[in-house]
Amino acid sequence: MKKIISSYLLVVFLLTGCTTFYRPYAGLNPQNSQFERGHVFVPLDFLGDFLSKPFQLLFWSRGFGNHNISPATEQRLSEFLAFHGLQDVKVRLNQWAPHKEIGRLFINKNIAWPYKIIYFPSTLIASLIGRPLGGLVMSDYYDPGSNSINIVSDDIAIALHEGGHAADFASRRYKGSYGLLRILPGINVFQEAIASDEAFEYLEANKHYDELLRAYSVLYPAYATYISSYISSSPFALLGAIGIGHVIGATQRY
Repeated sequence: MKKIISSYLLVVFLLTGCTTFYRPYAGLNPQNSQFERGHVFVPLDFLGDFLSKPFQLLFWSRGFGNHNISPATEQRLSEFLAFHGLQDVKVRLNQWAPHKEIGRLFINKNIAWPYKIIYFPSTLIASLIGRPLGGLVMSDYYDPGSNSINIVSDDIAIALHEGGHAADFASRRYKGSYGLLRILPGINVFQEAIASDEAFEYLEANKHYDELLRAYSVLYPAYATYISSYISSSPFALLGAIGIGHVIGATQRY
């Protein structure tokens, strides 16, 4: 067991070798009120990046949970939202703002008041731990209660996937009910597939072919984790599912 732990720590250390105490990116267009960026807090973001190393390796995405969103990722997500006419969706880039998320929940006109009360606990908890534990306990996410996208990963595919959730919800007539359906077995698999398809279709329609190939290699393994959760709780089953996801993603290139 000690040898396994030592080997794990060695891998994490080596993967962290290229990590520096950076100053998180301040924003592509500060005048764009749709996007808000978190304040610089290097120790917290360095820790989040460090704890995300195993998942960066599993998904083969250096940007997963790295808490340092680049101009390219922000730009592509901005274009995606404009493409779908989603001007009312808020985007938080590595930002800790529970008070703002709760405020948006209560002014969200897309869901009725009973749903705002139901969504309150999930919105509060997600906004509290989303940045501090982003990449470890939870990752990037779209909150239908606050109609917000929260990004902690510098990966275009992941950002567009969350944008895909926003586009999916925007197309639904009963948005509150559609969100609650996720508690039923299998519904999350259905919704995750739609979100990824939205990302794939957007990249293909706009001829971002290199990014499309990259999206296949990231989103298919990520999707496989949802499938795995219905098959077995074993970590070996999870690793096997992610491996199959990588294989399927690779086949989409041809």
